[in-house]
Amino acid sequence: MMANNSNNTFDFAVVGGGLFGSAAARHLATQGKNVVLFAPEEPADVTSHDGVFASHYDEARITRILDVDELWSDLARSSISRYKQIENDSGINFHYPARYLFLCHEEIDSINANARVAEAHNVPFELLDSVALTERMPFLAIKSDERALLEPPPAGYVNPRALVRAQIKCATSKGGHVINQMVSKVEEVPEGVRIITSTGENYFANNVLLATSIHTNNLLDSPLDLAINGSLIVFAKLSDSLIESLSDMPSISHRPASGINTYLLPPVTYPNGATYIKIGVSNSTRTLHEDEEIREWFRSGSDPSEEKTAQESITNLIPLLKNQPMHFETCATTHTISGYPYIGKISNRINVCVGGNGYGAKSSDEIGRLGASVLQCESIDERFQPRFIG
Repeated sequence: MMANNSNNTFDFAVVGGGLFGSAAARHLATQGKNVVLFAPEEPADVTSHDGVFASHYDEARITRILDVDELWSDLARSSISRYKQIENDSGINFHYPARYLFLCHEEIDSINANARVAEAHNVPFELLDSVALTERMPFLAIKSDERALLEPPPAGYVNPRALVRAQIKCATSKGGHVINQMVSKVEEVPEGVRIITSTGENYFANNVLLATSIHTNNLLDSPLDLAINGSLIVFAKLSDSLIESLSDMPSISHRPASGINTYLLPPVTYPNGATYIKIGVSNSTRTLHEDEEIREWFRSGSDPSEEKTAQESITNLIPLLKNQPMHFETCATTHTISGYPYIGKISNRINVCVGGNGYGAKSSDEIGRLGASVLQCESIDERFQPRFIG
């Protein structure tokens, strides 16, 4: 839906149609603001795509309130509380309550930190030892020195593709505009901010919010202090019998005593009709520096040197997956020096809303709302203050 403003001028522009940007656009449009969202469409062929990439091109992300950090817990709670309204307003379902299991070695203190935050914020959970875990989730190979926190629904997972569609549908229904083009440049000019697309078209806005994630610094003269981490995603294809056997599986974060950290999604049916267990492999050592390096990581599809380690970590936890066909994909996450999203002004008229730190999907509606707030010069928590390199 192209902007119907004859002079291509808007009060507010949001650059980036992912989870944060689409949420910000919905909040602005719901408030009756004249807003445009620049949201390039998902690439048809990742291997040859030369534009922007986004990690929300997927069917499942964990949603939960349990967290070691109270601010992240509050961001998630606020977002989750609005899921139903967004679904009702858009007619698009994206939230799937399935519970959430935080599983780790008993000596890892983060389980106690999660519990302390949950108790302080009245988040319901159960503390399970290895015996209870084995009894209730026999498909998991639980070690005797592991224990877990189990959070009930609405914890589970969201479909990020569907969530973005729902946010955009809500925004356009309230008068917001969407332009499916990549932005190549933003610059402050006397009349506001000029936004130049990859096709050379010019648009203008009084204020701009960059919700551009992994590509943010490519648009800035003074880069933010961001790290882009590339990680591997594994998809284990399930037979009909395994779909049934794993039907009660919650979303899981696993931190073993040794080896790599993983997160797992319960059985999810993908657009190709197959059902998969999706496993994300934590890898904080692969930092992607240049924009072309980020693109090449997405186009590569995998890293063969890591595939065996990833497979072993998964089958050690769920032995039923040992002989299932697996394929690999890549994604990238944006990390800030503060550990919280950067939300705020970086110049007179340009603002940012970036940095999910690997936790952004579940909290995206509240992060987008805060982005819409700073765009209107409202004050928010100082911990979100953007930081520049140097």
